[in-house]
Amino acid sequence: MKRDKYELLRRVVQSERAEAVRRSKMKSVKNYRNGFQAGYARGVTEGQRTFAIPFEGTSIIIPTYNQKELVLQCIASIEAHTEQPYEIIVVDDGSVDGTREALQKRRGLIRVGVHSENLGFASAVNTGLMMAKGNMIVLLNNDVLVTERWLSQLLTALNSNKGVAAVGPVTNYIGGEQQINTTYKDLPEMAAFAANYNATDRSKWWYTDRLVGFCLLFSRKTFEEVGYFDEGYKIGNFEDDDWILRLQLQGKRLMIAGDTFVHHIGSVSMKSLGEEGFAVVNGKNEQFYHQKWGRSLELLRRMKEGKEELRDRRSVDFYPTHVWVEGGFGKRYWLEHGMKYPLSGLTGENTLPRSPVRLSVIDLMQIPTGAGSPPPNLALIEKNGLREGAVIQGEDGKRYQLDRGQWREIVSTYTCELWGLSGGAEIGTPEELGRYGKGLPILPPPRLESQEL
Repeated sequence: MKRDKYELLRRVVQSERAEAVRRSKMKSVKNYRNGFQAGYARGVTEGQRTFAIPFEGTSIIIPTYNQKELVLQCIASIEAHTEQPYEIIVVDDGSVDGTREALQKRRGLIRVGVHSENLGFASAVNTGLMMAKGNMIVLLNNDVLVTERWLSQLLTALNSNKGVAAVGPVTNYIGGEQQINTTYKDLPEMAAFAANYNATDRSKWWYTDRLVGFCLLFSRKTFEEVGYFDEGYKIGNFEDDDWILRLQLQGKRLMIAGDTFVHHIGSVSMKSLGEEGFAVVNGKNEQFYHQKWGRSLELLRRMKEGKEELRDRRSVDFYPTHVWVEGGFGKRYWLEHGMKYPLSGLTGENTLPRSPVRLSVIDLMQIPTGAGSPPPNLALIEKNGLREGAVIQGEDGKRYQLDRGQWREIVSTYTCELWGLSGGAEIGTPEELGRYGKGLPILPPPRLESQEL
């Protein structure tokens, strides 16, 4: 009987202890959840507050897709050889090889952007550009190993002349002027070669018409004036040529820092497509490039010859007048004479003659918002004489738009169609064109898929 009482008492004590433990755990879980939510809320608030505030350093953007070991190797080289303030932004473009998990385990100045699917190099770069906070930006391929003094020397070259907008190093494997001959046989020999090679020498700097995007340094100001990469280029190739051309058409210059060497393994992601797959991707992107820009080298040559036009400009200076545009999430504007007018101030959405052209937040921020409303009569762009915004086709087959007393050449059929300027053009004579001055050409904006850009 006494034993039964002791057993009953023991069970009661155990039950009370178990209940106390359960309550303690519930309290801990509740405290953790409350703390997590409070910390998350503070983090969101702080993130929103500091989102547009750059820091005095360099954002190093590394797009990557299914190359876990390479990107970890790249990051390690940055951490070993970068003395200046920096942040690393890795954009995982839908990898399925454990890249994201490996990055999340690393400590240090690394921020990770994640795409749920493979959207291509241009899209990954754009996500990185949107995330970047540095007043300087480096685009870096995941198959690059940086070396001693790499960033300090590139910054020295970039800051040497206000006319220089972008700088690239030399390397062992790349197409064009940036490739040099090397003799090393392995990575330890490469590190020794680079340590000896990387010494500031202005005589090894030279201007160029092309930089390859494997390692590219530019300022935040240059990014804001040139804009995002064009996501019409699928997977990869030609998107950096497109961006560089836009930069040059704005009167900006490129420089090769021939005194700065980084190691480039070379085209790993593109090689993974196989010879046939690479040919298909490269061919489509090349076709899109020429469709978009037409005779781009001729256009650039003519721009350089027009000395009064070769000044530091922005992408928005090359946009037309009398067109509809929209930002992310569908906010629409009427663009006229370099000003934007919100749709709410106009006569109604049913007056839109076509779908608006999508512009980035970066572009829209640089276009002043007009006070009040522009003339709501959209017949101004109809072919009733040579009115503002009218499009005319010259005897040379090129199309022009009249904008504030100047003819502005529309650079390609693609540009005409994209801006909605392809219909209703009159045939103009040289005499008619001669009555007006010559303005900046009209260029196409980049294609953007993400609503957040």
